[in-house]
Amino acid sequence: MIRKNVSMEDEYLQKLQPFLDKNNGNLSAAIRDAIELADAALQGHGSVENALEYFTQGSTKYPEIRNSLIESGECILISQLSFRWFIENTDGILIDDELVSEFFNPYQIKNVSDLLEYLNTRSRNMGWEIEVSINTWEEDKTEVIVLENGDPSLRAFIAEAISIFLGRYLNLDVSFVHRKSNSIRIFLKEYRSDMEVPPGIRKNFGTLDYTLKEIRSKPEFWISLVERYKLQRYQRINLNKDVFEIFLSGEIPDVISFFEVSAGKPIQEIPLYELFAIFKKLIYVTNLANDVERTVDRGKIILKIRHQFSEEIAIAKLVKLFSNIFQTAGYIIDVRTVSNLIIIEFADTC
Repeated sequence: MIRKNVSMEDEYLQKLQPFLDKNNGNLSAAIRDAIELADAALQGHGSVENALEYFTQGSTKYPEIRNSLIESGECILISQLSFRWFIENTDGILIDDELVSEFFNPYQIKNVSDLLEYLNTRSRNMGWEIEVSINTWEEDKTEVIVLENGDPSLRAFIAEAISIFLGRYLNLDVSFVHRKSNSIRIFLKEYRSDMEVPPGIRKNFGTLDYTLKEIRSKPEFWISLVERYKLQRYQRINLNKDVFEIFLSGEIPDVISFFEVSAGKPIQEIPLYELFAIFKKLIYVTNLANDVERTVDRGKIILKIRHQFSEEIAIAKLVKLFSNIFQTAGYIIDVRTVSNLIIIEFADTC
């Protein structure tokens, strides 16, 4: 038993009156009850300040909301480690529209300000600790949504949900996403189209979305193909039937359409730097070569293509296939081969 003298103003004695009435005027018992109540409040709210705010302002804080959602069966508790695994392993797959609509009610949110106000309120109530704001990028007056603080995985999930909502209901697309350790910045631009998901959102958040849907539609085919590529260390050629048939006939196939479809214009109008980028993409997709390197020597651009073919006839056809692309585009080139290297030198390009 420890005895101490306690100084207390009348204001606090008045606040203890309910406890005194309960304990027939026994001040020690009243103080013990008050301590028990304070301890219970701290366990639910974490600090004296949070507890006081909750009881004095009558606000609905996140422990109460959380508990009610769990009791109703609408939500479940999940460890932070499990949640992060889920988010990180679904990166690149777009959130379904139904989930976005459940997350943000399109009938209540009519503009970006409504969206940010709703998110900040929900973050406070649910304990996410994420703050959302909008800034203007001074260089070109672009509007930028900024998400700061909170769990990084949850912040990434909300950033994607925000972007999809903006694209579906507010005619906005994402031009760029800047991710930092404690924030995500979403650069917006106007976009009006009948497409369900604008291209910028798909580029920044859904790079694996189409791929996963295809795998799910034909799992046996894709699983078998991946296994084959892995077992053979990716030493396989990927060609469509028309191109392969022309190769079998002994002729050189025409792949110009690949470039024109990729660039959206005739091959003669494709700038050389863009032509190189599409050519590298062709090599990567077909696996016809191992690597493509571009260098400049004495004012001339040189393209070095490394391959693993050994038959002279096969190499000659490969040289002809690659030469046709750049000659059709209108460039004068000089081609030579050295071992497993095809060297294409461009005249008067610099």
